Amino acid sequence: MMEQEIHITLRFNLATGKVNLNEIVYKLKELRDPLMLKILEGVLMSYDDLITERLSRTDIYPSKDRKGLGRHLRKGDPEERFCRGRKIKKRGYRSRPRQFSTVFGKLYLRLRMAQCRSCGAFYSPLLSALQIGQYARRESNFEYNVIEAVIDTNYRRLIDGRSIDISLGGIHNIVAGSDIGHSFQEPVSPTDLSGIMADGTGLKQYKGRKGELRAVIGLTKTGRVEPLGCFTNTGWPEIEKTVKERITGTGPFNIPFIYDGEPGLDNFLSDVAESQRCTWHGPRGLYHALWEDGLKKKESRPETDKIKQFIGIELPEGDFEILKEEDKEQVKSRYESSKSEIKELVETFREKGYKHGTAYLENLSERLFTNIELWLKTGIIAPKTTSLLERVFREIGRRLKRIAWGWADKTVTNLSKMIMIRQYSRKKWEQYWKDKLGIKGYFDIEILTVKISPCKHF
Repeated sequence: MMEQEIHITLRFNLATGKVNLNEIVYKLKELRDPLMLKILEGVLMSYDDLITERLSRTDIYPSKDRKGLGRHLRKGDPEERFCRGRKIKKRGYRSRPRQFSTVFGKLYLRLRMAQCRSCGAFYSPLLSALQIGQYARRESNFEYNVIEAVIDTNYRRLIDGRSIDISLGGIHNIVAGSDIGHSFQEPVSPTDLSGIMADGTGLKQYKGRKGELRAVIGLTKTGRVEPLGCFTNTGWPEIEKTVKERITGTGPFNIPFIYDGEPGLDNFLSDVAESQRCTWHGPRGLYHALWEDGLKKKESRPETDKIKQFIGIELPEGDFEILKEEDKEQVKSRYESSKSEIKELVETFREKGYKHGTAYLENLSERLFTNIELWLKTGIIAPKTTSLLERVFREIGRRLKRIAWGWADKTVTNLSKMIMIRQYSRKKWEQYWKDKLGIKGYFDIEILTVKISPCKHF
């Protein structure tokens, strides 16, 4: 371990009786990034000196003190294997400093060169120790900062508003090249969920092509969103296969799958969950079906109002096991009455020749009371609308719908997944970046003292 102190000398002057707190904070904020760059440069140069000293003075430092240092490719090896040598000769510095993009700005670092005593290869021991690739020009915190900013705003505002020193193409390459698509694939147990939801939203893509972004989420019993996947221009059968691979155990699990009636979702995850049509979209969909049958809004409103009344069954709160039997019986009676009245309404539609209304209501009635049936069977109060997923899509759509023009499907999927996980699984998002950045507690820095001394020229 290496422990050192950094001594920083700052000079300030203030107009006595005139300066205010805002101006002091404003100036300190301006100083922050240049100061951090100087500290970073000092830490790296000090580390470089320590590495070089240990690799060159093997008469003083035993092999255990050189562990993890001096790794390099063997010179002239066609298979590009690593050299076993850990002894070097100092060969000065590169003629030009190496430029790195960091979260604090551009860092221009003088790189010391060394020559391996075993194979004769020239390399930079500092880059090797810091695990920086030969052609790397930015550190990963910069990538993290860019992606966090992209999630909060669009590309153009990111550059104009945050002064991040990167081009539009550079930002796009970071998002498109992210490995987020291969992450967050850990198994999910349905026993921890109170429901699963799926939905889609449209996107405008290259040359006006219409795309489709689809997402599947779980809702935990504590009310937290569990992202299960984002997909662009992918069929529901393939999405179902991908989601099933993450679900552990064998069903049924007594949880509903809530959807808005989109074609292809009637039997989605049928061996895991029980289909539940969104009770908000139900009456809305009936209005459109009756409109196709020629009914105007005034004519169809009484029928849609009936559906709202039929499905407006409120479940009593509290422990199911200790509820009074009459409370349970009231819910059961209301449920059976609503199902019966919907069947009668179907027959009425058929008699009146409402072809689309009849077909829609028949399909709707089979999946409209799943949450009530689950409660009567298990006592679990499950969600019955897709409103939560609608909010998720609003968050995603706010970022994508205006800026996804020309994007490949992979890029749209990556950014939508980033938005969802960062918004609804913050701890997993932070752990993902800690793992990606290699944050393992190997470096620590703290402020020991801050002293104010009179200037010698005062």
